[in-house]
Amino acid sequence: MTLWDKLGMDDKLVKVLTEIPPGPDAGEFGRAYITIHQLAVELDQRFPEVRAQLDVPLGGGGATRHAGLVELLGKELVDKIRRYGDVYPIEAAQLSSVRFRELRLRGPGGRDLVGASKADLPLIRLRAKD
Repeated sequence: MTLWDKLGMDDKLVKVLTEIPPGPDAGEFGRAYITIHQLAVELDQRFPEVRAQLDVPLGGGGATRHAGLVELLGKELVDKIRRYGDVYPIEAAQLSSVRFRELRLRGPGGRDLVGASKADLPLIRLRAKD
């Protein structure tokens, strides 16, 4: 059993995504997508024990060269979505970096979680039930 499974991460992420309020056009377009950074912040707010047990910072990578919760979530979710496809309760899309100069997301305490990005940004949402 992996640490992901021991922590019940799939259930926790579904709970977090269920609690994200729908946008005004949810009826037409379905649930809104959120960035992996927003998901990490929301997970950390609701389940701080996860980051403590994983012993990782919220952010990471880039300047620190250590994987943080954002990177770990991104990697694991991409792997699970690829492996399980439509059966997995979470789906992903990409926000293209074409003509993006800068995107800033603020985390708790007002610190930047994402600055300028040259890579496409993963977007996550709860998969619609048929």
